[in-house]
Amino acid sequence: MDARLTSQTHSKPSFVHTLIKRLKILLLVAIKEITTLAVKEAVFAQIESVRMRQVRSVLGPIFHVSFLAHHLNVFFCGHRMHARIESDKFYDLDHRISDIKNFSTVFFTNWNLVFQTIYFTLAVTHDLLRICSLWDSLRDRIDRWKGFLFTSIVFPCSIFVSTMFWGVYSIDRELVYPEVCDEFIPDWLNHCIHTNIVVFLIIEVLITNQLLPTSKSAFTALTVLTIFYDIIFFITFFIYGRFIYGLFHVFNWPQRIMFLLLNYFVTILAMKIGIVIENFKYSLSSKRVKTAKM
Repeated sequence: MDARLTSQTHSKPSFVHTLIKRLKILLLVAIKEITTLAVKEAVFAQIESVRMRQVRSVLGPIFHVSFLAHHLNVFFCGHRMHARIESDKFYDLDHRISDIKNFSTVFFTNWNLVFQTIYFTLAVTHDLLRICSLWDSLRDRIDRWKGFLFTSIVFPCSIFVSTMFWGVYSIDRELVYPEVCDEFIPDWLNHCIHTNIVVFLIIEVLITNQLLPTSKSAFTALTVLTIFYDIIFFITFFIYGRFIYGLFHVFNWPQRIMFLLLNYFVTILAMKIGIVIENFKYSLSSKRVKTAKM
């Protein structure tokens, strides 16, 4: 009797011990599977990141050259348009048409197009130096220059030009782009300088990671540009006696000042949005790197 009890007592620990061992084995197998899956996901994320960089490195130069060619073609077509305006047929038609040529250097749309052209020229130069592996120090400087120009000037000004133009156009086109202009300015040229600039901007944000300047330097550059343009804008008015934008003829002086302040705050907001987007892109890339290292 005692022997049976003793054997049963010994058998119970044996069963529990076996169960614990099996549970340990199952747990180890589960941990191994989870670890293997995590490693696979990390490797996949790393491969995905490398592939994305490769795609960007190929598409970047193609887009940059295309955008630069687009802007140069716009300048060429603009020059031909000015030649047409000089003819008697168009010059005597409406002063708003002659203003397009006479005050072409004052229209902020043209300023913005120049800023984008400078930026894409820097981008193409940077791409060539990277592809040819030449002058690393110069390439790094150009990378900083174009990052500064894009963040502080190109992104906010392009957003402002497109949204403000089409916003006013949808309310009353005569205030910003009179119907008489349709006689010699084709629709595609209008879209080139007021629509395509934002399309190119979106593509550039997707394919290029910018080197961000400090918020102070970006804010200072945009503020100085705004003040400088407003000074030229009002000097033009006081010299020639009329505003180049029909919208300002509708406003009184307090409304004009308020409108200019609104424009300034819109560009500052656009600049802040651009910085947030770039920081978000950097946070995504850093998360991928951390995941890959795990």
